[in-house]
Amino acid sequence: MTRRAGEIDDAIVVDWSAASSPTTGPDSCWVAWGSLREPGPLRTTNAATRHEAVGIIERLIERSLLAKRRVLVALDVSFGLPYGAAATLRLGRGPGWRRLWSTLEARIVDDASNANNRFAVADALNEEAGVRCFWGRPISAAYEVYRHLPVRNVDVEGLARNPLPAFRRCELLAGPGVISNWMLVGKGAVGGQMLTCVPYLERLRGRWGGQLAVWPFDGIGDPMADVVLAETWHGLFAWRAERDRIRDQAQVRATLRALRGAGVEGRAGMLAPASLLALSSRAKREIVAEEGWTLGIP
Repeated sequence: MTRRAGEIDDAIVVDWSAASSPTTGPDSCWVAWGSLREPGPLRTTNAATRHEAVGIIERLIERSLLAKRRVLVALDVSFGLPYGAAATLRLGRGPGWRRLWSTLEARIVDDASNANNRFAVADALNEEAGVRCFWGRPISAAYEVYRHLPVRNVDVEGLARNPLPAFRRCELLAGPGVISNWMLVGKGAVGGQMLTCVPYLERLRGRWGGQLAVWPFDGIGDPMADVVLAETWHGLFAWRAERDRIRDQAQVRATLRALRGAGVEGRAGMLAPASLLALSSRAKREIVAEEGWTLGIP
């Protein structure tokens, strides 16, 4: 069956968490899902751990595929870093996003109780690169061993300053409230979420192979794959209108509701946004190779 761009049957919307222990409620993993084609309920669930959240996502993807329905998985997590990050961090050859994803999948350990080694990995990446890229760790004697990962955004003796910008191009267009992915702890810190989420996304790629595409790394516009992974930011959508008492739940529901309300043409436009298409050819190449883009930026 021939489909039009933006003709996607189902959506799964995720609010991720970098919590280091099982937790529910605010600042934990929330998953919303529902149809984009037919009216019906928007369901949400709250997972206590990242392992549990990914299990839910996998089951929902499998259910859509068994029904021969296309599914969009939108996660409130950055998929990339500013262009040049893979080279600066000495992650090897190939497209920057692929090098980042494979490196994090190989190095990040995240157990079933949310215990993880993200600070150790960030410390090692800074040290191996000879550049202080990542920063931010808990203020505790147990973390002082990570001497290449400062508590604050300051210079580190023996390491060069980060030559890369704090924000990607899409983040500069997203509006107020965006935080740099180099920052790993603190209110709203997204770097820790990226380090803990990307390994799972890389495993989803391995599981579904050619059935799954990562937007926009696999091309600007609708990649027309059965499963489309896309980063989003819930702050781009009118989540305050939702009646849920917990902000995270309200945000995943509002994002899902916006994706449904956009319709086929609207979703096609979201996957080929005017702001991205207006950039220079060089900028678009760098975005596709490494930076990525945020679904919902017009």
